[in-house]
Amino acid sequence: MTLIDKIPTLSDAELKQLLSNARRLDVTGTPAQRREVASVITPLEREASRRRAVLLKKR
Repeated sequence: MTLIDKIPTLSDAELKQLLSNARRLDVTGTPAQRREVASVITPLEREASRRRAVLLKKR
């Protein structure tokens, strides 16, 4: 199972931390780290947005 496959199963705290780390590496990481992050940052952002939308609908 890849990291992208695991994203929907992450807890909110895990998703938040992973997204924070990905954003940091996207700016400050080595070229190799930035390439790796590029493949997961969009799916992480999408899942975070989806979860925010679900929370807003519940309010």
